Amino acid sequence: MFSRGICFDLDGTLIDSGPGGFVQLCKVVKKLNLPMNPQIEAKLRAMWGQHPAKLIQSAWPNADIGQFYKEWEELDMTQPFPVFPETHDVLSGLHSNHFYLSILTSRNLRTATAQLKHNNVLHFFGKVVAGNSGPYKKPDPRSIEPIFEKYRDFGINPKTSIFVGDTVEGDWKLAQAVDIEFFAVLSGGMDTREKFLSAGVPRSHIIDSVADLPRILLD
Repeated sequence: MFSRGICFDLDGTLIDSGPGGFVQLCKVVKKLNLPMNPQIEAKLRAMWGQHPAKLIQSAWPNADIGQFYKEWEELDMTQPFPVFPETHDVLSGLHSNHFYLSILTSRNLRTATAQLKHNNVLHFFGKVVAGNSGPYKKPDPRSIEPIFEKYRDFGINPKTSIFVGDTVEGDWKLAQAVDIEFFAVLSGGMDTREKFLSAGVPRSHIIDSVADLPRILLD
């Protein structure tokens, strides 16, 4: 049986999509003739990791969100991103050591599943909750409740679970809201060590990538 749950963010945490995802977004902006300037770019980067609709609404309030998201999704489906180095071995090791693994992502389920299948890691996860899986989005604490329900089905206390993510706004704030252990990864390249420290993440819980998790959790 499972002893503990680990919930992962996807983009920037398991898959190396940070720079590439932003490039994709900019391609859509250009195709739809929407404005882009340093102020808009800074706003988007500060919000990165939140639901795409929220990003679009914040930067371009009058944009057709449905059209924007459709264009972005098609780019994403045809140009999948790789996982970070050692990710497959890390997930295999954690799964073999009785951790129940799950995903909570701001992506929609279609693209999240496609990315996980492309990298041959989908089978490690007992539950994948996406941005369109329900009405609540990160960092709303209710967004993680479907995963907590699955933990309870296997006798896992949600309060003993771990969340692993790469952003302050979407991931750390969610972990704080539900009062669970959090590991910040720097591999995504969006939020820095200094930003996580300023937000209150303990230095011992800021790691370079998920490749560092086995030495912490399995030793």
